[in-house]
Amino acid sequence: MSELKISMGIWGNTNLPDRFNITGFGEFVPIIERIKQVGEIEGIGGIELHLPTELNDENADEIEKVLEDYDLQIVQLCGHTWTEKQYKHGALADSDPLVRRAAVDRVKAALDMGARFRVPISVLWPATDGNDFPLQSDYLSLYDRYVESVHLILGHMHANGYSTKLCIEPKPFEPRSHILMGTTAQALCIVNEVNDESFGINLDIGHSLIAGENVEDQLSLICRYHKLYHTHFNDNDQQADADLPPGTVNFVRLVSVMYVLDQVGYDGWYGLDLFPYRDDPRKFIELSRDNLALAKDTVRLLNGRGARTMREDGRFGPEMATLIRDCIREAR
Repeated sequence: MSELKISMGIWGNTNLPDRFNITGFGEFVPIIERIKQVGEIEGIGGIELHLPTELNDENADEIEKVLEDYDLQIVQLCGHTWTEKQYKHGALADSDPLVRRAAVDRVKAALDMGARFRVPISVLWPATDGNDFPLQSDYLSLYDRYVESVHLILGHMHANGYSTKLCIEPKPFEPRSHILMGTTAQALCIVNEVNDESFGINLDIGHSLIAGENVEDQLSLICRYHKLYHTHFNDNDQQADADLPPGTVNFVRLVSVMYVLDQVGYDGWYGLDLFPYRDDPRKFIELSRDNLALAKDTVRLLNGRGARTMREDGRFGPEMATLIRDCIREAR
């Protein structure tokens, strides 16, 4: 079994509606049962949640007990700032100071709860900060307000001595037509501007793909600045954020991502952000776990057969493609 630290976002193992079927195809699974389901899967050591929709003051004690029973860790706790009417036009960058304050307070509450569970990561996803129509929003002001909100959140973290890492998760579109900081490099610009050791990037592979990015390039850029604090793994055909198990659409692409992570010595968690709308969530999770392990072993074989030297030279395209093919065949 893989030695990778793998976590699962429990928002994915329940009934999942979409805009074409608002009732979904499955049945709602209570939070506690979702955690138990993940805990029963070999090789999954962590879960990821939102506050207050999945973890809150009312169920925290019960969740703590289940985590102990199943030897699970909360890896990432995100303050939900895109599911309520007040956030329909924005959150941390909204033009209304009361909405911004509510969003900042929500993130602070997630950090406070996270401290109880020793959660290492808290993600900021600017889901509703952005625009749908040309010139609808003043982006200069959006960036000013977003950075101001981030400073308030970081100030709260430091005042309380929290060790949590705060991460932007870029995504180009959905639910807005254009989400603020939609590409990896845009998010990295803001992270570097803020210049705080507790502030970095959570790279969602699927988000990078639908942005049309070369994930090897963007991942390497983040790592060049030592700002990769978390990862979300999934796959898609670069048209929509399908959140399929990693490596199911393009396994070579997964190998390339895993290669860069190995190259930089990444020792963080490999988060699974999966949406099995029509399928058994357990199959999605197990397939993801196995594909990550297979890609990891492929990287091991590549390194043993001269891939590093070939990559440093940069002139061995067909040879590298052949080597990758052969190593995938032999990996296990």
